[in-house]
Amino acid sequence: MTPHTPALHVALGEPTGRRASPDLWGIFLEDINDALDGGLNADAVQNGQFEYSPADRPGWGPLTAWTVRGSVTVRSADPVHPATATHVRLHGGRSAASITNHGYDGMTLGAGPHLLELAVRRVDKAAASLTVRLTSGDREVARTSLALGSPAQQWTFLQERIELPADVEDAALALELAQGTVDLDVVSLRPIDPRTGRPRTFRPDLVAALADLKPSFVRFPGGCVAHGLGLENMYHWKTTLGPRHERRHMRNTWGYHQSMSIGYLEYFLLCEQLGASPMPIVPAGVCCQNLPGGPRAVPQDEMPGYIRDVLDLVEFANGGGETRWGAVRTALGHPEPFGLRYLGVGNEDQITADFRDRFHQIHAALRAEHPEITVIGTAGPNPFGTDFEDGWTFAREEDVAIVDEHGYRTPHWFHQNTRRFDGYDRSGPAVYVGEYAARTSRLRSALAEAAGMIGMERNADVVRLASYAPLLARVGHTQWTPDLIYFTPTEVRPSASYHVQRMFSHARGELVCGVEVTGAAAEIRGVPDARSVRLRSPGTRMRWSELTVDGTSDPDQVTTADGEEIELPGWGSDSCEVSVELTRIEGTEGAELHLGGPAGTTHYTVHLGGWQNRTSVVARSDDGVGDEIDGPSPLRGFATGVPRHVRVRAELVAGSVRLRVWIDGELAHDVQDRDDPDELVVVGAMAREDGTRILKVVNATAEERPLGITTPWDGPVTATAEILAGPDPDEGAPFEAWPHPIRVERLRGSSRLEMAVPPWSFSVVTLPAP
Repeated sequence: MTPHTPALHVALGEPTGRRASPDLWGIFLEDINDALDGGLNADAVQNGQFEYSPADRPGWGPLTAWTVRGSVTVRSADPVHPATATHVRLHGGRSAASITNHGYDGMTLGAGPHLLELAVRRVDKAAASLTVRLTSGDREVARTSLALGSPAQQWTFLQERIELPADVEDAALALELAQGTVDLDVVSLRPIDPRTGRPRTFRPDLVAALADLKPSFVRFPGGCVAHGLGLENMYHWKTTLGPRHERRHMRNTWGYHQSMSIGYLEYFLLCEQLGASPMPIVPAGVCCQNLPGGPRAVPQDEMPGYIRDVLDLVEFANGGGETRWGAVRTALGHPEPFGLRYLGVGNEDQITADFRDRFHQIHAALRAEHPEITVIGTAGPNPFGTDFEDGWTFAREEDVAIVDEHGYRTPHWFHQNTRRFDGYDRSGPAVYVGEYAARTSRLRSALAEAAGMIGMERNADVVRLASYAPLLARVGHTQWTPDLIYFTPTEVRPSASYHVQRMFSHARGELVCGVEVTGAAAEIRGVPDARSVRLRSPGTRMRWSELTVDGTSDPDQVTTADGEEIELPGWGSDSCEVSVELTRIEGTEGAELHLGGPAGTTHYTVHLGGWQNRTSVVARSDDGVGDEIDGPSPLRGFATGVPRHVRVRAELVAGSVRLRVWIDGELAHDVQDRDDPDELVVVGAMAREDGTRILKVVNATAEERPLGITTPWDGPVTATAEILAGPDPDEGAPFEAWPHPIRVERLRGSSRLEMAVPPWSFSVVTLPAP
């Protein structure tokens, strides 16, 4: 501690009267980053139903993840089921025909029994048996033979139990036919749970990591996966029930394939296993706006059927065995209701006339038929902007119970917004912070999230629910970072953010407590120190001509697709103006103009032609982490050889920066960067009904802080402190586990407790009532 660093003192007060929702901390399971197939799904076979296609990802097809030897053809005639029509035909004879599946980067199989399942059709009587081999490199680890005794031209489902004496890594499953012709489909290989004797649905170590978060709810299936890219890509829960070969597969918004092996029944069973309430998200009758032509609505003549599907979902979850969909659930082996209480309608939607109309129809039907269900609305992808404001206005008009806010923001933003919910209207809809993350897997992001979560807890009468996103990510298969839990075939790698979520969920309270804090002054982050102008065009060659910076002409420049930047002097006073004509030479995107210091320092970026060359954005970056402060705004994209004129003006106004951007003479952005202080030391307290106090302290500074805690009790007091800390705010990385153990300290005192709060730390102090 430096001589200028004040000690912290916290006086724990009495409950304020605000009650916390018992459902506050939950999880959001979206099929992104191979979270389900290749992750939570225990099936080791990838593309076991041969349904991959180029629509999922360029270069993919029915034999992706398989290698072929001999004569093998892909077919779709006379399938096992029309929902999954593609299958393969093996032609044995002069040489054997075989297909070999390599799983997800090679199969990792644990010792013990496994169940192989597949659908087989003999095309002729010559096909008598199918050889099954499990290999690891050149070594064969298991072999068996499946007799094909069924009549020709008839699909038959076969099962074979395979025992593995030891763990096997980088394994492959080979199916080989020596004679005759056979059709194959619906291939799966799952470990058998020794406790139940049944094949596992879920990967146990990932379920254990989720269970240790003690989630109150599980949101599913999205996110953008729910409303999909186009009406044909919307997620329909009914198509995910029944035998796996009868479930409709889908291309995934994030660029891979959804087998629906974990569908709605499995989702509800996972919630039950975790002791969490289900929170399904259904589309609001419109698809995602992030596609050419914008969002499209379910045709009005189809809306009654669509609304019936939504109502049927509630009945499937909660209905008695005498109801139509309760009877379906019972027939699937679960006569008891699942206890559905929450239902989200929509996700990050643009608040169009179609959205308003379709949402209103769904909402009215739910209110009329299922008033016991709490409906959650939506307020756009950002915690500000037009869709956010319009979403909240519409939610109030509709009298929606809870509104879903999303916030993937920088650590700087989280530290600025610890008081965000203090001023929310207590009489209006409550808040569900459905998706949030502070942009990286570093410690600085985890601490910023903890600071934001203290703000949510302090306003727990308004913030009823919250869930970090994304949840799971298979290393080497990520479409998005950061993520809460990274995993490989053999490891679970919790991030620093995971430990923050776990610490909050384990240290819940029912009542918000008052606290008096001294020594925790906020800091103004300020404007960039270095003030250069830098030009970039990653992925594109761009000519910058008629270039002037603060009235001084500069030579024409050409930036290349490799992302190298060109630096120009500028911004020497309280304002800076850049004028330029941009002409794309080759490529598909636009350009970036940076004002301020280099990467890793505070600077502003004007993105021109981002998001598929369709938007412009003004962003701010601090400590190497950036995000938009204005936009995205629609932009007529760059065309090769067609010049566009851009003018950017930055001015210091009352200690902050005002940025204006004109594109072809029209004002596209006018934003004043907020100069709110960053709360880097954040304190909050909760109480339990038994009198226990729970104190949470974020110290996102480089200084150790002595902490004195004045308790509401006289006499001896004890406490337990759980501490997440690291030597550097940039400790931690995507795809890796947080490398430092969580410390536990015991505290003792009389009326007062003392401890040292480490630099770059989050501490949870639990004080039982004496």
